[in-house]
Amino acid sequence: MFLKRLEWGKFQSFEAFIFIMEKSKFSEIVAIAGVEKKALTAQQKEFNRLTQRIEQSRNYLEAYRKIAEKLQQRAMREVQPLLDKFQAQRIEMVHLLDRMVRQHKFSKSETEKLHEIIITMSFDLAQAGFEALKEIHDRYNPKEDFDSIMAQSEADKLAMLRAMMHKAYGVDLDEMAEIDTFEAMTAFVKEKRESAAQAEEALREPKNDQPKTAQQLKAEAKRAEQAAKRKEEEQKISQSVREVYLDLVKAFHPDREPDEAEKVRKTAILQRVTAVYEANDLMGLLQLQLELERIDSTQLGALADDKLRYFNKNLRNQLAELAAEQESLIARMSQMTNQGPSLHFNPFQADRDLEKQVRTLKKDLKTIKAELEELRDFKVMKEWLRGYQLKANDWF
Repeated sequence: MFLKRLEWGKFQSFEAFIFIMEKSKFSEIVAIAGVEKKALTAQQKEFNRLTQRIEQSRNYLEAYRKIAEKLQQRAMREVQPLLDKFQAQRIEMVHLLDRMVRQHKFSKSETEKLHEIIITMSFDLAQAGFEALKEIHDRYNPKEDFDSIMAQSEADKLAMLRAMMHKAYGVDLDEMAEIDTFEAMTAFVKEKRESAAQAEEALREPKNDQPKTAQQLKAEAKRAEQAAKRKEEEQKISQSVREVYLDLVKAFHPDREPDEAEKVRKTAILQRVTAVYEANDLMGLLQLQLELERIDSTQLGALADDKLRYFNKNLRNQLAELAAEQESLIARMSQMTNQGPSLHFNPFQADRDLEKQVRTLKKDLKTIKAELEELRDFKVMKEWLRGYQLKANDWF
């Protein structure tokens, strides 16, 4: 039941289009009044671009969260009951075919087809959590019972990982022989990768009893310089956020406020400021500065490029985090609506996709119910088996 993918870029409603495309209040906030846009510095232009993209990403994210919540509710209310009924009909189909095999005489070819269908359907249902179907599966497939197949699947995964470890890191296969679960093997792989990285780093260092060569000393100095530079950059990026935060704290801390009403107002403001700061949300802090009139667009435009450079680095990190959250939500919604790869999924058409899934499930449910009734007739069963081409799940 994979539904037809819908073209990306078409919104579900005009309201959704307006909501997302609403002009950001951060548009051109660093532009100095009366100066053409082309006069902006590269850092100012980048600041404008990033703040606009973050505002748009936030709008998308807010919309996606609402859509995902609505989809989850609809899926539980409309899709899950249909899926439960459909699975119940599939279970009944397995039991019907099982009874037909035991109660009627079929040709060798017909019996093989029935066995294949029963084995395939019962295995699929057992995998889905209907463990009672394991007994039927094992009865028709005694040479490969369900638990043995699942154990073999686990063993195959482990064997593949062992081969990868042997090839990539030269790990002795005997060293991995005692690892008997996929999870343990995954942890082992992670440990070996970390050990390999540490060993590679150690190779760059001379042995204690050997003096470092000029080349090694130069490489060591370069690495130390790069590490120090990264640390300094991180500290400056962090400090750029903290400076905005401290400005707001200084202006709105309620402790020294004598007026009770104003003290309540400042307490609420400080709570907002603290929440935004703890989320490392520079843009949110700048928005609060603008909202609370601690700064205006002219003052922002007057910030030195060195200052804006650290602002921009923080904003790029913030934009990346928003993008990752969007991707996660899109993937979840794509799965809920039974779509293909999330790359081609349009959240604003998710309701339509869910409607199609519901219609498809209702149609499939109606079909399998009708087939269950028809196949209770021995003659109809034989007629159907005559034209059936052992494709198992494709039919069901």
